[in-house]
Amino acid sequence: MEPGPRGELDGDDRYDGSEMTPTAAVRLDRLPWSEATERLSRDPRLILPVGTCMQHGPHLPLGADALIITRLAEAIAARYEVLLAPTLPFGAASPRDAEYAGTASLSGKTLHRVLNELVSCWEAHGVEELVLMTVHGYGPHLYALATVVSETARIRSVDLHAIDLSAFLRQPHTHEHAGELATALLLHLAPELVRLEAIRDVVIEERKLQKLVAGEEPVPVSGSIGVVGRPSRASAETGRAIFEYLIDHIGSGLFGSGAEGGQDVA
Repeated sequence: MEPGPRGELDGDDRYDGSEMTPTAAVRLDRLPWSEATERLSRDPRLILPVGTCMQHGPHLPLGADALIITRLAEAIAARYEVLLAPTLPFGAASPRDAEYAGTASLSGKTLHRVLNELVSCWEAHGVEELVLMTVHGYGPHLYALATVVSETARIRSVDLHAIDLSAFLRQPHTHEHAGELATALLLHLAPELVRLEAIRDVVIEERKLQKLVAGEEPVPVSGSIGVVGRPSRASAETGRAIFEYLIDHIGSGLFGSGAEGGQDVA
C-alpha cells in the first residue's frame, strides 16, 4: 500500500464505517519535519491513540485495544481534519492479565511518564491541544492518561468506558472483558482476526463480578480463558452501529460546533 500525498493513507487504511464520503487521516509519522511544522502552525491539534498488547480471550488478538482505538482515531481525525499521531501500542494491564502469553504491560507510573515525555516533545513543536484516546478500562491505565500534564497544551482524555452504549449492548460493557463490545467492534473492523470457533461466554454472578472490577472493567478469573461476559452475543452489525455512533459522539464532543472550551467527552 502506497501512502498518499502529505502523509495521507490510501486504500484499506481509510475509514470506511461512516455514511460520509471517506477522507484520509493525515498521519504525523508519514510527514517530513518541514510539513509537520507547517501543519501544526495552521492547526495545532493532535490525537494520540493509546492501545495495549494484552490478552482478550482465545478468540481476539492481543492487539485488540490498539486496533480498535487506532481505527476510531483515524476516522475522527479524518472527519475533523486533525493530525493523527502513531498509536502507542502498550498500556498498563493487570497482573492477572499478565499471566497470559504475549501480554506486555507497562506499569501505570511508566505509562504516565511516557505520555508526559511525549507531550513535552510535541508542545515544544507547537501542539496546543492533545487528545488521548483509549478503549482499555484498567484503573492504573486510565489514571495515567487522566493525569498527564502540560505547561502550554490543553490535554483531553477520551475513555470509551465512560460512554453510555446501553442502546446497543445487552450487558453493560463495564461488566465485561473481551465480551460483546470488543468482539462486535472487531467483527466489524477486522473479522479475519476473530476466531469464531474459540468464542466462549464466561458469566460471573454479580456479587463476584464486582470484586473483579479494577477501574472500569473486570479482570479475568485466575486460570480462566481470559473472558468476562458474553462475546457470543456480538455481531458485525452491532459493531458497525457502535463504531458509527462513537465517531459522531466523540468527534462532535471534541471538535464539533460548540465544542470549543466545553467539557471533555469522557
